[in-house]
Amino acid sequence: MRFDAGRRLRAIESEASLLRTLQRVALRAFNKRWTVRWSLRSRLRSALRGFGLRPAPSPAGSVAARQRAVARESVPAFDLRADNPVHWPRDVGARVAALGPLVRLPPGIRADRAVRRRDPLLLRRYHHVEDATAFHADPVTRAGDLARLAAGGVVVRAADADPRLGALLGDELHRLMTAEVDALDAGARELHSIALRRAALRNHSSWARDSANLPHVSILLATRRPALLPQALAAVAGQTYPRLELVLALHGNERAFAGAERCVAELPLPYRIVPVSGSAPLGAVLNAAVAAAGGALLTKMDDDDRYGADHVWDLVLAREYSRAQLVGKGAEFVYLAASHRTIHRFRGQGEAYRDYLQGGTMLIARDDLERVGGWRNVPCGVDLALIEDVLRAGGAVYRTHGAGHLLVRHGDRHTWDAGDDYFLSIADGVSRGCNAAIAGLPNR
Repeated sequence: MRFDAGRRLRAIESEASLLRTLQRVALRAFNKRWTVRWSLRSRLRSALRGFGLRPAPSPAGSVAARQRAVARESVPAFDLRADNPVHWPRDVGARVAALGPLVRLPPGIRADRAVRRRDPLLLRRYHHVEDATAFHADPVTRAGDLARLAAGGVVVRAADADPRLGALLGDELHRLMTAEVDALDAGARELHSIALRRAALRNHSSWARDSANLPHVSILLATRRPALLPQALAAVAGQTYPRLELVLALHGNERAFAGAERCVAELPLPYRIVPVSGSAPLGAVLNAAVAAAGGALLTKMDDDDRYGADHVWDLVLAREYSRAQLVGKGAEFVYLAASHRTIHRFRGQGEAYRDYLQGGTMLIARDDLERVGGWRNVPCGVDLALIEDVLRAGGAVYRTHGAGHLLVRHGDRHTWDAGDDYFLSIADGVSRGCNAAIAGLPNR
């Protein structure tokens, strides 16, 4: 069965344009309604004070948490299919823009030009964008504008302090928007933009605000190396995505995996263990894991790679805003254990429709996998085969950013047989040692 990718992508572009127009109209109506509501609340508080009355007290912790949630949800949500980082540019130079007249920037803050059109596609081509309270009608409007820009990948900074903005944006997004960004090089700027995108998409998109939208994801982890199981399970346990299960496919060597269930039982999420004969090809192992999985989405993780806590979130969000059948990350950051070096490649090639993904980062819907016949029953090359099958069926393949994943090459039975010389020859940059920080991961 085929996917009608061309027609679907044209429909996406047309719908995104319509969504932006509708969003602007809705935002104006929302702001007018919020202004009236805020005025009524202020008048009510004044009347209560006039009679010497105060609202009944509640437990401080629950009240504070609820107030933060209510404040965030008062900010107009955006549609992530219209506002997202697709085709985000990495190398943009050093120009700085302001969201309003330069003369209204706080003292000591500089910008090269004022850009009144608040279009993420335009503004993300600047190194960063300076924002100030004076550029907006009210804090709610400001928070909505800034969250939408951040979702599109704009590196935006709130140049002046406004305590109301923190409550509206949420602690994480507000912290990122008040950080110093002037000295960020291209790599650090990209990591900062990725952090902004995550926080905005997860907290201020209409899709993510409704928890019912979040699909159940099954992590498919196939391994035949008992020594790597603890670190692989730690990567799974560290994921922040809330609706996860693990399907652990133990590929042969039953005696060596005798204590596996005891280790897996300590995970803070549901799990299933699937023993598979050591003679089965990798494709058959993965198909056995799929048969046991309960998730609507399936993602593959490798036992020897390193993953950031937001890795699964990145893939789920990318699938939603790209509407591609198959999403993943490129092998952008690679640690070569034998050479004790870390390389960076594929710079600037993320957030785009591509024909290559790293196998240990792929995510696909169960229905879409079944539509192309599942994983091919081959001993190696299963990842490239799946990409080929999706493209041949008319589906789309999307590569999000590479942060939060470090491909580890240690020379021990890789299904992809490529030596260190190959990786070094195509590297855009090389670091000594295991420099996981360039991938947004902690060095250890």
